[in-house]
Amino acid sequence: MTVHLGQRWQKKLAELPETGMGSQHVDIILKNGRVLQDLPVFNGDECLAGEAFDPQEITEIRLHRPSARSRISHAA
Repeated sequence: MTVHLGQRWQKKLAELPETGMGSQHVDIILKNGRVLQDLPVFNGDECLAGEAFDPQEITEIRLHRPSARSRISHAA
């Protein structure tokens, strides 16, 4: 499912580096404290999510940083 993040978040993401080919992998924090991890975002606006969420509920978006454990498992 594609969720359009909107202009506010598009501006923020434009300031951050790409983490993939033409995309950014982000963690999205919602007002209820829930964290949606490692979601790909294209063009700073099109977020591919496994479930719907309301972009108005976003309090923060940050670049996803894989843990050392996940980097090791991907290397194997």
